[in-house]
Amino acid sequence: MSESSDDIGRRTTQYITTRGIRLESLLGFGREAKVFATDNQTALKVHDDPDAFQRELLTYLRLATHGIERVLGHHVPKLIDADDRLLALEITIVKRPFLLDFGAARLDSAPDFPPEVLETWEQEKIEQFGDHWPQVAAIMEWMRANAGIYLLDIHPGNIGFAK
Repeated sequence: MSESSDDIGRRTTQYITTRGIRLESLLGFGREAKVFATDNQTALKVHDDPDAFQRELLTYLRLATHGIERVLGHHVPKLIDADDRLLALEITIVKRPFLLDFGAARLDSAPDFPPEVLETWEQEKIEQFGDHWPQVAAIMEWMRANAGIYLLDIHPGNIGFAK
């Protein structure tokens, strides 16, 4: 087990102990965080990267300020609790169709990528999403226009469609 994973485990234990909740299962993990289901029927996301935690927390606060719970029919988790010291977010669990994971999101301004990088990125996303790509592009535009949120970590695990 890596030092980073040990640290996430320690912070996860601190979070659940102080709030009197239990973990039920691991929902997912990535470069920057682990996500667990809790006995409160919530998801606990514990970050490894303070910057990703801060971006995600600010995005959830922006969503709450705008009262956004759905985006073009896709459920968006709501922030339940956050702990800056533990880099932990507790959010609602949502079912398909969903829009998840805002650790790479940017508020109010798009990152400055060269045109060829954007072109390659878009081609990859078109291949990943296939027939759903127009809906994904519409969700991204809706978030930008209505909440000033620029979504960057776009893949089928973060934008799920009804099966």
